[in-house]
Amino acid sequence: MKKNLIIFLFLLCFKLHSQDFAKVHELVTEGIDAIYNVDFNTALSKFQEAKRVAPSDLRGPFFESTVFFWKSMLTRNKSDYETFLTLSDKIVKDCENIIDVNENDLNARLYLGWLQIIRAFALGFLGESYLKAASEIKDGNNNLNYVIEKKPDMYDAYLGVGIYNYLASFIPRRLQWLSSLLGFSGNRDEGKRMLALASDNGIYTNTEAKFYMTLLSWREENYTLAETYGNALKDRYPQSPAVWMLLGGLYSQQDKMNEAISAYENAIELNKGKESEIIYKFAYGALGSAYFRTNQFENAAEFGKKYMTFTQKDDNINNRLYSIGVSLELLGRRSEALEFYSRARTDFKSDNQWEKFWLRKLRQRQSAPLTVIDSLLIVADNNRATGRLSEAIENYNALKSKNPFTDDIKAQINHGLALVYFKQKDYNKAIENFKLNLNLNPSEEKWLVPEAMFQIGRCYLRLGNKTEAKKWFDMAEDVSYDYDFKDSMDGKIKNELSR
Repeated sequence: MKKNLIIFLFLLCFKLHSQDFAKVHELVTEGIDAIYNVDFNTALSKFQEAKRVAPSDLRGPFFESTVFFWKSMLTRNKSDYETFLTLSDKIVKDCENIIDVNENDLNARLYLGWLQIIRAFALGFLGESYLKAASEIKDGNNNLNYVIEKKPDMYDAYLGVGIYNYLASFIPRRLQWLSSLLGFSGNRDEGKRMLALASDNGIYTNTEAKFYMTLLSWREENYTLAETYGNALKDRYPQSPAVWMLLGGLYSQQDKMNEAISAYENAIELNKGKESEIIYKFAYGALGSAYFRTNQFENAAEFGKKYMTFTQKDDNINNRLYSIGVSLELLGRRSEALEFYSRARTDFKSDNQWEKFWLRKLRQRQSAPLTVIDSLLIVADNNRATGRLSEAIENYNALKSKNPFTDDIKAQINHGLALVYFKQKDYNKAIENFKLNLNLNPSEEKWLVPEAMFQIGRCYLRLGNKTEAKKWFDMAEDVSYDYDFKDSMDGKIKNELSR
């Protein structure tokens, strides 16, 4: 009788544990879906209910912390960031206590490693502690690799290791000390392979892996693969404004501006009811840029202004202020444009290359009205950037006929025309035009000289001449004087050489 009672109690406990596991899985899955539908409140309630159903299960608290991680990454809200760190500190301790008892507890190692990778992102981008971020990501990679070694079909572990491999392969020259600290330089192809495994087989990581695969394929200009992953996300989350924002960016990168505008408008429409300020902010900003690039300056100014109502203290705003101001000036409203030029942000960190670049451009526009040449160059650049290549060639050639120019204007015309030929895959003609900038001495747009060297290297790569490409890349990297975007040159070259 006593033996039967023990068996009964064991079976009951097993059944209750199975029910808890299934219920937690259901709640976590629903919570993840809510995150990708930009419904953070629902996601939080699902993960907190999972904690109540099974207090000792790591999934509830882990995914609860990710809500605050994503919110803080999107909004840079310090309160969300601090909440994430507080919650994650507790989970780290819980996981480490479990591992102290049983070093082969793979669930504890999975969530510990995954969390350490996430914390590294937060510390690097928001906490601004590269040293601590490097330590976290190294520990996270070690824990996740331990899981994969012991149980290769535990596919959720592949997400963090994949990200680690990919990003570590692109550590810029100024942060090379991180490679030594990590003891690993990264493997881009291995990173993509692991992310693909997580996308195909992960239980809780398959959606996030598809986001990364979309972004990485986009970065590598493999737009067919990027759209494959992006459309898979759209099929799963057709009502997600975040997915439509992702697709809008992907379309924009391919010069599909009408599709991009439509995607951003879908994001705004789907956000109604959710009223996520993040979506409104990003969508208005993206629409402002898209309308500017399509030379629809009234709409560009309108949506740019809407974007500005959502900005916070640490946002990069100088590019937006520039496009709003220039749009207004092209519409004949310089006095209104000056209001936006004068709002230039100056309190950014010295390594913020984009804010620094656009601050310089804002100061130029503030000091002198747009000339006819300036206006024509803006239209030409916009036509080139949005795929209206025949129009762009006409624009640039018309500008060339209006000599004499300063070296700054000449360099911009040569650069723009060369990029048109690059897009048309006429690489020899592109090289010819890029080389024109090597004989110029621009006072403001100094970056266009080393950039020409880099672009010539890109052309030679497309022509199959890697030796000549490497020579030009080395020349670009060896330029000693200071210029816009100098810190990013190393990363751009690595990206090209790995193609």
